Amino acid sequence: MAVNVQIPRPAPSETDKAHAAALQLLTLEAEIRQQKSQQDVLFHLVNAMQDLLPYGQALAWRRPHRKGGWQLKVVSGLPVADRHTPLARDLTATLQREEAAGHLSALYAFELSAPAEDRVRVTPIAEFPLRHALWLPLAGRENTTEAGALFLRETPFTPRDQALMQRLGDTYAHAWRAFAPRRALLDSLPFTRRTLGITAAALVGIGLIPVRLSVMAPVEVVADKPFVLTAPINGVIKQMLISPNAPVQANQPLVQFEDIQPRNEMIMAQQQLAVAEAKDSRTSAAAFNDRDAAHEMAIAAAEHNLARVGYNYSLEVLQRTTVRTPVDGIAVYSDRRDWEGRAVQVGEEILQVADATRIRYRLDLSTGNAIELAEGNPVSIYLESAPLGGLSADLASVSYTPHTLPGGQTSYALIAQPNDGATPRIGSRGTARVYGNYAPLAFQLLRRPIAAVRQYIGV
Repeated sequence: MAVNVQIPRPAPSETDKAHAAALQLLTLEAEIRQQKSQQDVLFHLVNAMQDLLPYGQALAWRRPHRKGGWQLKVVSGLPVADRHTPLARDLTATLQREEAAGHLSALYAFELSAPAEDRVRVTPIAEFPLRHALWLPLAGRENTTEAGALFLRETPFTPRDQALMQRLGDTYAHAWRAFAPRRALLDSLPFTRRTLGITAAALVGIGLIPVRLSVMAPVEVVADKPFVLTAPINGVIKQMLISPNAPVQANQPLVQFEDIQPRNEMIMAQQQLAVAEAKDSRTSAAAFNDRDAAHEMAIAAAEHNLARVGYNYSLEVLQRTTVRTPVDGIAVYSDRRDWEGRAVQVGEEILQVADATRIRYRLDLSTGNAIELAEGNPVSIYLESAPLGGLSADLASVSYTPHTLPGGQTSYALIAQPNDGATPRIGSRGTARVYGNYAPLAFQLLRRPIAAVRQYIGV
């Protein structure tokens, strides 16, 4: 008869136990790297280390802001953490006291105890059987403690337990920082009722500071009271006899029109005048002997006068094909190519003859950016040729009705007179700031947004 003999297995040695613990540690670290959010990291932290480090209960806290209070987020073995229970409030208060003592920035083992003022009465933490605690902090991107876990059990945590927890804490902290969003500037501010009240009062005070309303507008340097040279006849400009911005003298030719047709018309009128003059002379001589000739003498004289008027007119038109300036100054116009070969009508402006020492500023203020303005308001001029050197001027006039710019926008025409003696080159462009009445700073900052909202909602 066969007999089954059971051979006892040898007890695991310390080496085998160390290998098993190392394997558990590696497995746990691999699981930590597979978590998908900060909440998952906290949940894994309080629930997954029971086999490697025995404890009775674990709780995880985090703070919403850098200087905010601790909030209970996860409790081991529970799907939802209730931070309003008496024990949770006592543990949160304990963390706040330990943080005030500077103990929560690193791994910290301590024993739970009620505060001195609560020792005369029975508190939940006084009756709690798990008296020994081990705090494991989780540092964020800026090396500040943003979260942490509190492990509780009946026996003290040994140095071996603390060393193992320190190793796991580094791994959990690395996973925590991987999911941590970058803090904005406002997250680092201490949001309390007092600071919010002070900030709101400061903003209201700053918003009530009186400042002068101001608007920006494009500006151009134009001549003050220039002589406007217009087309004296209907015709085609043959040649501009001077360059733009060139100095000119009185009676100097500036524009030459095509004169072929006016010259031919003058020659024809001259021939017609000669014929009419000869007919008038012949009729006057024949009137002494011929009664019929005497009757035609008045008609011949009228035709002679009409031919003379036609000749004088054609001669004047021919003379006007060369346009001269009656004053000294500089010729202000765009470019030769804009005018040579162009047909113009009588009265159409061709150029201006201006005094270079007499200038003014023309501003085009958009109707959507208009404010209440009055004559004499200060104006600051910043030309593109000298953006760092501001010029000073006074507002001289504001157009009553807006005009349409080439781009389709409507704007008011403003004229400003220099008051600093500056004489920038005519035609220079830049930006001007026009100052209005005084108003609170908040109105200056919110004026455009308020106007845009009102236009959008129709209020």
